[in-house]
Amino acid sequence: MKSRLIFWMTSLLLVFAFAEVGFSTLNISGLWAGNIFTKTIPDKYGPAIIAKNGGNLLFLAKDGALYEITMAGAVNPKGQPSEITNIVAPPTYITDSSNQYIIYTTAQGTAQNKLVVHKFGSGSGGTVKSTSIDNAAYGVNAYLSGSKIVIFTGTMHGTLYKVEYDTSSSNFAVPTTANLAGPIKIPPVLSPSKTELYVLTQNGKFYTVDVSTMNASLKIELGGDFTTPMAMDESGFLYALSNDGIIYKIDPSGSENHARFLSSANSSGPLIDGDGIIYIFGDNGKVVALNSNLLKLGEYTIGQQITTTPAIVKGIDGVTYLIIPSSTTGAGKITILSFDAVTGVFTKVWEYAVPSTFPISAAVNVAPLGALYGDNYYFVTATNDGTVYAWQFNARGPYGIWAKYGQNINNTGFIDSTAIAFKTKIFLIAKEGYYGRELSGSLLGSTISYGLLYDAKVVDANNTVVNTYTNYRTNETNLAKVIEGVPGSQKLVVKFATPTDAKLLIGRYVTPSGGISLSKDSTFKFKFWKTGPNDYEGSEGDNPATITFRYNDRKLEIFTDATYTFYVYHKYPLQSNSEAAMTKDFFFDYNSFRNNPDTAVAIINASPTHAGKTFFAYKWNVYTWNPSEPTGYTKKVYYDQDSVKLPLSGPAYLEIFYAELNATVTLLLPEFAYGKTRAYLFLDAAPNSIAETIKLTTLKGITIDRIVSQEYAPEVTKLENLSSVDSNFLQIVLSSFERPLTDTTRVATIALNLMFPEKVRFTGVDSAYYMEFFDLYGYAQTQGQNVEPELLRAKRSFRTNKFLYVVGDFNEDFVVDINDWNMFVSKLGSTVDGADVIYNIGPRDDFIPPYPDYDSYRAGYLTDTTNKVDDYDLYYFASMFGFAVPASERVK
Repeated sequence: MKSRLIFWMTSLLLVFAFAEVGFSTLNISGLWAGNIFTKTIPDKYGPAIIAKNGGNLLFLAKDGALYEITMAGAVNPKGQPSEITNIVAPPTYITDSSNQYIIYTTAQGTAQNKLVVHKFGSGSGGTVKSTSIDNAAYGVNAYLSGSKIVIFTGTMHGTLYKVEYDTSSSNFAVPTTANLAGPIKIPPVLSPSKTELYVLTQNGKFYTVDVSTMNASLKIELGGDFTTPMAMDESGFLYALSNDGIIYKIDPSGSENHARFLSSANSSGPLIDGDGIIYIFGDNGKVVALNSNLLKLGEYTIGQQITTTPAIVKGIDGVTYLIIPSSTTGAGKITILSFDAVTGVFTKVWEYAVPSTFPISAAVNVAPLGALYGDNYYFVTATNDGTVYAWQFNARGPYGIWAKYGQNINNTGFIDSTAIAFKTKIFLIAKEGYYGRELSGSLLGSTISYGLLYDAKVVDANNTVVNTYTNYRTNETNLAKVIEGVPGSQKLVVKFATPTDAKLLIGRYVTPSGGISLSKDSTFKFKFWKTGPNDYEGSEGDNPATITFRYNDRKLEIFTDATYTFYVYHKYPLQSNSEAAMTKDFFFDYNSFRNNPDTAVAIINASPTHAGKTFFAYKWNVYTWNPSEPTGYTKKVYYDQDSVKLPLSGPAYLEIFYAELNATVTLLLPEFAYGKTRAYLFLDAAPNSIAETIKLTTLKGITIDRIVSQEYAPEVTKLENLSSVDSNFLQIVLSSFERPLTDTTRVATIALNLMFPEKVRFTGVDSAYYMEFFDLYGYAQTQGQNVEPELLRAKRSFRTNKFLYVVGDFNEDFVVDINDWNMFVSKLGSTVDGADVIYNIGPRDDFIPPYPDYDSYRAGYLTDTTNKVDDYDLYYFASMFGFAVPASERVK
């Protein structure tokens, strides 16, 4: 005895030293005192344990002897039935207003097996009633309905029992049975609605059973043997682990998925935590974590067999912990692992060795200690020699849907249903789709209109309404208005209907001209839930949606469709009637945007005709809502555009300024520019024009090599003394004073060679991009007008033509023919310079020859700088031979 005492004291010092150092975020102390965590019931073996609310726990020996161990340390006998010799599986615990009940089955070999209800109260002793069953049974599922306890169990003979026990008369009704095609060694699982029973036989036959009629329907036949309990997730899927280590995800309607991460199972079935992570146990104490798609997240090996069902708790630090009993020959240990679902890492944080093994019946129980002890909980298990091990800890309690051999009807992690003491919240966060920003009060600039409006109700497992809520808002910061419910047994049903109006830009961050008053510029409405692991568990478009309360607060995201207002203000160069304003609404479709963000655009066209005159839009000031900017918007300026294409990222305000259309100056460029590159300048002047000017300034290292050709209208004269050209600047000044233009006329066509030091590709019509490389100016003075350079300057236009340079067209007739070949072959094999560098045509990046049709042609970039006309140039010429640019596509 003395040696045993020394052993216990040494172990005690070790465990608390370990706990203090390695588990500092989860404070552990003995249940009965800081250093008292064991109680032994002499000569009582293989017990099952029930952790009750408040700290008193129940001890059920394998021979049916029942004891209550109080927080004060007292051991109170609650009676023992006769003819009970072998209780293997954990019992179920139920309470009514005046009594407590332990329900269990036996597995007694050839002796008569029984279903037992043991009723007891606060005093000593109890009343035990039993009814015979036809073979060994390994667990029960039971619940209280009025004055009756409804009990389900299955036997190794393949008989499924439904038995009602009358608590007022303490008698059993005649059982209703169903005969299944295989032994039942897994306790039945009852659906949360209590309308269906799910049964898996040892030989892998899965049945759904109508509880009211006990009619069984065979849904699936799985491979292998099954002896460990099933678990059900919050969406109604069942998880079963075969003896050869295959995990099955079963849809009760008749389908399954499976995967294998173990070579064999241990004695525990799957566990599912409050984040939907599944844990399975097998091999030499291996723990594997999976997501709901049966993809492995992480694994850890304890090193000895896990002989009873572990527990999952959530620490106050937010970490998930697994409490795992395991056994080897003659001894065992309790190990606590933490798990990080992001990294997939298990870490051992606490361990305690015991001198005996754990029975299957001694599944780890968790319960709250009650208000007297603050927020503390305790966990408890027991070894085969009748020793109870129990510790207090400062966590949030059990965390997840336990297998628990099917006896936990509440699916809460608490066996004692009166211990369902805490509630959790569901935070609903609506977001706009483009930036993904929360529709908070600060974003929308309102304390009364934010998020999305919804109606909701909290329902229990039978879909009975517990509470109703009207006109609640997502993105709520007032915790009193965030709906809460009991985890594991209650759900939130949410319905979105009324859109939310907001003023994000116009009249808030920018003050528009034009006199139109807006009460809102944005409207948001429900589109999609963010679904997937740890998010909303249904379908994206669910409305109404049913959401499960989990064991920690949930934050669910909702994306929205939106309608955005674009306010457009037009300013014309008139003495009167010089303004106009309009609004236009654009619809932002989140589904289209997430599949292709390029579709979320709005096109705004200029309105050049006003008051009987035609103008051109020479300047656009564009303000688009941008919550990332401190101003609340992004401002961009566009020039000389007939329209702008804007991202549909929110409301916008546009100011468009117009001028007289006296001329258009156009710079025509090829699609690819690198090295020596041909370009064209055009100037088209309006009727009555008498003086015209073109100016081109090159930027970003681009230089003007030379003017190749220049053509002018017959009635126009170039003023040589005012015209000039150098490496970065070109100016052409024209005059038609003697004969003002009688019609819109192209007064200048100028071909020039530009030198590009870097590769540039020109596409699109956005003038802002071209103006990074060129400053282009044109002017036409019309007869009788005042000189107003800003209002009367020419419209700038940038265009591209992929045929501006045709590979192999040396005589520039837009045809690659025998004439070009004769010119090319005379230079083949030589190194060229000066004007002859035109024969150096390859290699080229992004080159595509014009086959099978002319439109597929792309000139690409010339990358060869050696100027040697060799076989590469021949290959490129050959790929172009016979190509002719259609007349309609040629530069004219």
